[in-house]
Amino acid sequence: MNRLELTLSAIKGTPEKIPFNPFIMHLAASLNNIDYNREYCQNPEILAKAQIKCSDFFGIDHVNVSTDAYREANAWGVEINWKSHTPVAKTYLKIDEFDSLEMPDLNSNKRIINRVNAVKLLSEKVGGEQCIIGWIEAPFAEICCLFDLVNVLMLCKHQDWEQRIKNLISRILPVQKEFAKMQIEVGANIIGAGDSAISQIGPMRYEKCCLKTTKELFDFIQKDVPILYHICGDNSVIDKEGRDMLKLVSSTNAAILDLDYQVDLKLAKEKIGKSNCIRGNTNTQILGSITYSISDVIREVGKTVELGKPDGLFMYAAGCEWPWEPLTMASRNLGIAKTLVEKFGKY
Repeated sequence: MNRLELTLSAIKGTPEKIPFNPFIMHLAASLNNIDYNREYCQNPEILAKAQIKCSDFFGIDHVNVSTDAYREANAWGVEINWKSHTPVAKTYLKIDEFDSLEMPDLNSNKRIINRVNAVKLLSEKVGGEQCIIGWIEAPFAEICCLFDLVNVLMLCKHQDWEQRIKNLISRILPVQKEFAKMQIEVGANIIGAGDSAISQIGPMRYEKCCLKTTKELFDFIQKDVPILYHICGDNSVIDKEGRDMLKLVSSTNAAILDLDYQVDLKLAKEKIGKSNCIRGNTNTQILGSITYSISDVIREVGKTVELGKPDGLFMYAAGCEWPWEPLTMASRNLGIAKTLVEKFGKY
């Protein structure tokens, strides 16, 4: 069974062993002495080469093209600030002017085409052997990229806040579908959908204004390939009316839920059952700080494997992107994780 087959088998049930699929971005660039913003994020050939080299060295079962959250936003007209450690927005769109904007032509946007070309290059080099993960932003995350999280949250002070947010999402949904389709057509085996901010809005607002459109997007994509739903933060909140965030994100029917370290993995498996495969959720603070010892890292990774392994439907990863600084520590901890998954991850 090759690395692609192993990853896909975990989605369907119990694989022969736990797939090793940590989320790698900056670390792939750092290991190859590549400038992240100037080279890795802007040159698909460099990205593809760095991903393959990193995955081969550490025995990672997938390669991915995620770099930042602002590809689609840039196509809409959001300018990029390249001076941070990762690409972020330099400008945001104005919500009250959004309806007057024309739909973007994705084929004319360099950042969009660079990501599509990265998928294509990976497909040409490792397609059929290694799992290739394309990437888009999920609906709520995307409107935050366009207008800024604070401005989106400010809509909630209006009596018709639910409809206002739904209207924004309905405009962006066709673009998200098209961007996913472009990556699928050149070889993506899975599409990742990043939703970095939904833990900030809670179960009630998520259910009322995001759930239906998120599910629509995922249903569209999963006619062709599985969805990996990457959700940052504590998404295990239950509100006073009994809305359970874990059950809500599970109900999107995403093939894979990428859970952050704040979520109790044992509880998540109990609630989700066989509805979704889970990826995650080793504590990135322990992986990325020199204040923690090797014993701490071994204990944390071992706990993740122990809690995630029962009954399959699990892939190993950290709660979010694998730390990359200091490089020697990040590499050491990734090697430790690979060793532990290999030793204790067989069924």
